[in-house]
Amino acid sequence: MIFLTVGTHEQSFDRVVKAVDEYAYQNKLAKNQVVIQLGYTNYIPQNCSYSKMLSYKDMDKLYKESEVIITHGGPGSMFSPWKYGKKVIAVPRLSKFHEHVDDHQLHFCKLMEKEKKVICIEEISELASAINNLNTNMNVQNNEYLPKTSQFVENFKRSLNEIL
Repeated sequence: MIFLTVGTHEQSFDRVVKAVDEYAYQNKLAKNQVVIQLGYTNYIPQNCSYSKMLSYKDMDKLYKESEVIITHGGPGSMFSPWKYGKKVIAVPRLSKFHEHVDDHQLHFCKLMEKEKKVICIEEISELASAINNLNTNMNVQNNEYLPKTSQFVENFKRSLNEIL
């Protein structure tokens, strides 16, 4: 299954939704094989299942079950896929398309790409290829998000023992 989330930003993100809808059509995918969280996007997909908004529980389920996760460039939409060891295709919202007020998502995605945590798609024409090659793309590590709580607690205990 392919899951696309565009987040909750109030500007439309037609560019990525149209591209995923076209991908589903070109590849003759069943509607239930592609799920899109539309947010405030104006374009309504014809070849995919979709919801404007999803609960945290529903999003989490989709992150777990999906083979391909496509997200906008917001960090919050990347943490859960990383937590499950999923590879992420990130399509940052760009100001030149009036998808956001500036290009901070592009800068973040490029940084995460250097860290081998995402495949950053700036040119929407590259999205289909990225989807097709996701599992063979060696430039992206299978990153699992690991909380640092345990490490913090151990360091804190060590510091307390030194003081006492």
